[in-house]
Amino acid sequence: MKAQLIYNAHAGQVDERADLERAVHYLEGQGWQVTWRETHGPGDAVTYAREAAARGCDVAIAAGGDGTVGEVAHGLAGSGTALGVLPVGTSNVWAREVGIPSAPYLLHPQVRASLGMGAPWLLPAAQVLVEGRRVRVDLGRVNGRHFLMWAGVGLDAKVAEEVEHNPEAKRRLGRLAFFLAGIYTVLAYRGIRAHVWVDGRRVTRRMIVAVVSNIQLYGGLVRISPLAKLDDGLLDVCIFQGSGALSTARHLATVLVGQHLHDPQVDFYEARRVEIRPAEPLPIHVDGDFLGYTPAVVEAVPQALTVIVPANVPSRLFRQEEEAAQEPRGLLQWLAGFAPYDPKRRRSSGG
Repeated sequence: MKAQLIYNAHAGQVDERADLERAVHYLEGQGWQVTWRETHGPGDAVTYAREAAARGCDVAIAAGGDGTVGEVAHGLAGSGTALGVLPVGTSNVWAREVGIPSAPYLLHPQVRASLGMGAPWLLPAAQVLVEGRRVRVDLGRVNGRHFLMWAGVGLDAKVAEEVEHNPEAKRRLGRLAFFLAGIYTVLAYRGIRAHVWVDGRRVTRRMIVAVVSNIQLYGGLVRISPLAKLDDGLLDVCIFQGSGALSTARHLATVLVGQHLHDPQVDFYEARRVEIRPAEPLPIHVDGDFLGYTPAVVEAVPQALTVIVPANVPSRLFRQEEEAAQEPRGLLQWLAGFAPYDPKRRRSSGG
């Protein structure tokens, strides 16, 4: 097995190099040939991933946080090289989504280091690379940049922009840097009137944030798109309406309790193409990294990437597996398909 490890040494708050070397040693003991490349700035992981695909590597291993995973996914889009992950970043949402062992979310890395815990999840994560399944998944693409997890326009992208402009704070504070930037941004942020085209259908909203998701989990704790599938050729779109801190706090509360899809101030669609044109330029993020400013054109790219996931990856993440697990529908179930909209069912862009 020929692999290229793409390591972001600036990801996270603790140097995980020693534990990463032990994980690589395990892979080599399983017959893998691993080339080690270290990133030094934005875009390096994309370059190294494309290099891995051009060299015919079987796997490109993203050793970093979600930003590194997103860059590697972008570099591998459309290739036959699989994406593997060793999670050593500030946030590891992709790892949590598919069940790759990762750091305890609420335990600060420096606390773990002081307790001598190291990164005990890296060896189990490396075992997933050897023993896991390879599945083909969709990607999203916004303004030419692919993403594996989500793209956001508005409030969350503004937070990502603030954190990116102060990388030392992110390095020192980790997730706390996002929390503090979030408080500052929410207090000053106002909703912006925006035209949004969802598969050609236009809606106009005073928008706080629009999140276009390929996965269910968001921010490590909440399932902002609980109906999303990795292989359905569609993206799940949540548009949160309103203006000011009170509207934002209300939305946050409904998301935390999993009731936001019932909220009339939240639009939910599944779509192949979304175009967002606000009255004023708004920031965009992809997989947690600041990308630029609107307008944003977001498209689904079906079956664009092979990923390595645990053998017991949840079937709810895949349309094909979930459908295969369902029992044959009886007459009453068939008639129920004509019932009024239920937020637990998928909603089309025309719904």
